[in-house]
Amino acid sequence: MAHEDKSSLPLGKGSDQDGILSIRDWSSWHDEYEKEGSELHLRKSGVQNNIADIVDQSPPGPITIVSICGGQCREVIGALENHPRCADIRGRLVELDPENAAFASAWAKQVGLDNLEIFNGDASLTASYQGLPPVDIVVISGVFGHIDDTDRKRLIGFVRQLVRKNGFVVWTSHSLGGGKAEEVRQHFRNFSFNEDDHAVLPGKFGFTVTRSSYTGEPIAFEPDSTLFSFGSSRRDPTETAHRFSAIDDPSA
Repeated sequence: MAHEDKSSLPLGKGSDQDGILSIRDWSSWHDEYEKEGSELHLRKSGVQNNIADIVDQSPPGPITIVSICGGQCREVIGALENHPRCADIRGRLVELDPENAAFASAWAKQVGLDNLEIFNGDASLTASYQGLPPVDIVVISGVFGHIDDTDRKRLIGFVRQLVRKNGFVVWTSHSLGGGKAEEVRQHFRNFSFNEDDHAVLPGKFGFTVTRSSYTGEPIAFEPDSTLFSFGSSRRDPTETAHRFSAIDDPSA
C-alpha cells in the first residue's frame, strides 16, 4: 500500500489490540504489524483484500463501512487509501484508545478519506453507532478472541442492526489451542449470514479471515445497549486468549 511512511502521523501507544503480544511501546507494535510475513501482517492483508474486493464489486454510489474496535484503522484505510473509489467511502471507525484514534484520523485526512469518521468512543456501546445509514461493510478484526461466547453472539446479533440486506461482515478469529473460530462461524450462520469466503492463515495462531453476507431483514436499532466486555474471554477457562500475552513472538 502507498503512504508506507507514516512518520508524520501521531504515534499510538501499542495497546495490544490483538492480544498476542506483550507490547510496551509503539515501535514494537508497528514493527510486528508491518513486518512482511508476520502473522499480524498476513491477517491485516487478508482483511484488506476482502474489503477491496467488496468495494470493487459494489454498485455506483456511496459505500458505508464501519470498523468495530478499529485500532489505527490499518485494515480499512490501508485497503482504501489508493482505491479508485476512495471518494465513495463513508462511515465510522469506533476506537476507545485516543492515541490510536488520533493516528487513524490523521491518516484518513492525509489520504482523502474525508467522509470516514474516526469516533473516539466505546465500541461496546450501541450508542456509538447511532445515526449511521445502512452499512455495506462491517469490519470486526482482532475482537472475537477477546470476548466470551455470550458476548460474541450478542455482537453478531447486533450487526444485523447495522448492515443492510446483502451487506458484508469481514471478521477475524484464531485457531490456537482450540480457538473458537468454528463456533463463531456457526453463530454467523445462525444469525442469517452466508459465508462467502473463509481462510485459515499459516502460523502458530492460525488466524482466520472470513467474509460473511447478511441474508436476513434489517433489525430495529437499539441505541442504549452494551454489546460486550472487552477481555471477557479471559474469565472463561475454555478460552485461550488469556494465554496470548505471555507469548513474545507470534511468528516463532
